[in-house]
Amino acid sequence: MLYILVTGCQWCDIPQGGIWASKSSSHRWLKRWRSDGTFEHLQARLLAIADEKGLINWEFGAVDGSFSRRIGRK
Repeated sequence: MLYILVTGCQWCDIPQGGIWASKSSSHRWLKRWRSDGTFEHLQARLLAIADEKGLINWEFGAVDGSFSRRIGRK
């Protein structure tokens, strides 16, 4: 999951091999962590640590919609 979150790749592009979980297993864990609040807790904690270390520039923001589906497609 971290590979996807860090690189922004799609689920089908997860590396394969002995040290990597399958895309279905990774996706299943993400769904579980989203539903039980674990993901949000980890996200908040990582942001807090990064903020404490001065690693976040709160004056700058960017949004990447490259994986967003187009709304209103005909």
